Amino acid sequence: MPLNYSKWDNLELSDDSDIEEHPNVDKKSMIRWKQRDMHEKREARKLQIAKLKSELELNSVLRPRIESIKKGVSEKGLAHYRSVQRRIKETPSDEKPNTGSPNQPTYDMMISQLLQDVYRESAWIVEGSKIDKDGKIALEERLDWHVKELNKRDVVVKAEIEKEEKVQSKKITSEGIHDGWSQSSVTKSKPSPLDDKPKIPKKKETTETIEVLNPKAAEVSRSRELSAASAETEDVEEFGPLTPSAKAFANIPLGAFEKSFAFIQKDSSVLTEATHDSLLAEAFDAERRGDKGLAQRCVHQSLLVNYCRQLGRDGVGLFFQKMISRNPKSLEMFMQDFNQTYTRIARRTVEMIAEEEAAGEREQIQLVAEDPSVEIGFNLPDGPPPADLRLEGEGTEDMDIEQVKLFLQHKWDIFQAFPESLRNALKTEKLDEVNKVLGKMKVADAEKVVELMQEGGMLSFR
Repeated sequence: MPLNYSKWDNLELSDDSDIEEHPNVDKKSMIRWKQRDMHEKREARKLQIAKLKSELELNSVLRPRIESIKKGVSEKGLAHYRSVQRRIKETPSDEKPNTGSPNQPTYDMMISQLLQDVYRESAWIVEGSKIDKDGKIALEERLDWHVKELNKRDVVVKAEIEKEEKVQSKKITSEGIHDGWSQSSVTKSKPSPLDDKPKIPKKKETTETIEVLNPKAAEVSRSRELSAASAETEDVEEFGPLTPSAKAFANIPLGAFEKSFAFIQKDSSVLTEATHDSLLAEAFDAERRGDKGLAQRCVHQSLLVNYCRQLGRDGVGLFFQKMISRNPKSLEMFMQDFNQTYTRIARRTVEMIAEEEAAGEREQIQLVAEDPSVEIGFNLPDGPPPADLRLEGEGTEDMDIEQVKLFLQHKWDIFQAFPESLRNALKTEKLDEVNKVLGKMKVADAEKVVELMQEGGMLSFR
């Protein structure tokens, strides 16, 4: 029977031969950027699908609540409407969508805001400042209108999800590849990343006995020397980008050993040598672009990975037990490693930048107007958009206030995501200060920052 190879037509590969080279950029960098772009687009599509599905779930919760209020108003009139508002004000529920955001409004907060808006809209409809018996009909009509709008929005969201999933399914990736030939299988225990411990070169040396975390701590000591040495190499090796799990692991605050232990218990995939190396590489990159907080977190978490790998399965629990209980000697040993490693990375980063500038080989991205008569300014957000945002002035009549709010929130999110050094430079509103920070970044990072500034409407030309 002939085999059908058509299913491989959509296989998404990163082929070195189809990379368009730039005269000022080496091919390895172009290939790496192409691969990163491919993965970033794939992750962005996943996030968009998840966001749309969350919106459907939110609407499915709000819709029956609005319909219940509408039914109560129809049967009991304005008294029911006010009783719902009073209940939300006096005994609000803390139930809310599980987005993980610290500022996520509860369902009651959303319903309360909706009821206030509906009341004002209804008052406008009956052309009075108060809702009377005629206003009861207006309330029902406005509540019904909002339910219909939710239904319309659901149709649009479902179509967008279907479209995104269709695009996603067009490409065959490693996540969607399954073995279709095996007719039998043997269940094997899942190998632990700790089983693949890095080999430590043997050398003759004189050692002294010290208090250790457990009997295997001698290996940790030698491993710490290797980690510190890797942070002081003349050139930073190129490692793969951080996986989504590694990125989440790197965002755990310094010293939050309970959170790190809980994360590892749920996802041990971060306990690999590749994750350790990528965290150190990311620490160099973050330090270079001025994000010292991320650089320190990457160093901190890379050391946790290194300790766990050297102590083995039996030693991980004991190690975290000592760190969580703040054992003085254990904590002192770990913090000494952390300070030494981060200091070497920070010093080496400064040296590398100075060497590149001295050699005249370092390409920089700077904000410069093509027309000398044009001045570049900055239009920075003061914060997230207020709940009672009002549009005033000529040309605002046809603007959709919800779309304006979304744009302002997106602008604020972009600004908050910038490294602290860049945010501080932007706040000065001085072009030279901003260019200093951009000049210290890698070209790709600086280009992305400028692109985000333009997307958020933060650049002005006058």
